[in-house]
Amino acid sequence: MRRLKEIRCAAGVLFMLATSVSIIAAQEAAQPLSGSPAQEPTKAADSPPAQVSTTPFNFPDFTAVQNIATRRGGPGQLLMNVYFSGSTVRVDVSPKITNLFVTSAGKVYKMVTAPDKTSSCVVMKRDQHGFMTSPFEMLQGAKVERTPVGTDVVDGHKCKVEDVVVTRADGKVMKSKVWEADDFQGVPIKVVSEIDPPANAGPDAMPIKIAALYGDIKFEKVDPALLTPPNNCTPIEKTYEVIEQPIVK
Repeated sequence: MRRLKEIRCAAGVLFMLATSVSIIAAQEAAQPLSGSPAQEPTKAADSPPAQVSTTPFNFPDFTAVQNIATRRGGPGQLLMNVYFSGSTVRVDVSPKITNLFVTSAGKVYKMVTAPDKTSSCVVMKRDQHGFMTSPFEMLQGAKVERTPVGTDVVDGHKCKVEDVVVTRADGKVMKSKVWEADDFQGVPIKVVSEIDPPANAGPDAMPIKIAALYGDIKFEKVDPALLTPPNNCTPIEKTYEVIEQPIVK
C-alpha cells in the first residue's frame, strides 16, 4: 500500500505541474515565444478561400527540445526533451519525470524515478489525464482538418501556418495553430493549442492555451525502449481505490 501511495502522490505532482504549465502558458499565448513582436501570419492579397485538407500529419521519427514560456517574474522557461515516433510522444518533463502518450492505444503513462532510484508508473486513458497533454499529441486523432492561414518566419525558419482541428475517436475536439518549418520536413517548430476548461470552471470559463516552441530538432530513429511503457504500471483507478479505503487496525 505504501508503494501505491507513492504512485498516487507522484500522479498528483504531475497533475499539478502540468496544470500550472498550461495556465501559465495561457498568459503568454498571445506573446511571441522567440521574443520578436507578435504578428499575424502573412496572407496573400486577394487570395481565394483556403482549402481544408483532411490529410493527417505524417512526421518521421525525430527528437526535439520543447520550450514552454512561463509568466514574467516566474522561473523563466520550461525546457523538456521530446521524442516522436509514429503517433507516440514521449516528453521528459525532467530527468525524473516522464509522460508517455501512446495515442494508438488511447493511453497516457506517467513515470517517476524517486531519489532512491526506485520507479513508479501510473496509466490512464487520454480523457482521464486532465490538463496533462502534449501539443504534438493533440495533433493526432480520428479526423484531422488542416486549413492554411498564411506564412510566417519563426527564429529564422520560414513556416507554413495552419489552423488544425482534430476530432478524437471519443468525439473530443482539439484546436491548434501550427507553424510547420520548410527546412524541417514540415515538422512544427511552434504550436499554440487550446484545451477546454475543466467542467467545474463555470459557463464563462475560457479555453486554456498551451504555447510551445521547438528547437534542436534531429531526425533520427527513436530507441523503441524509450517508447515502451513499463510492465508494472498501475491504473489510476486502483491508486484512488487503495488510498480511499479505510484503514482498519
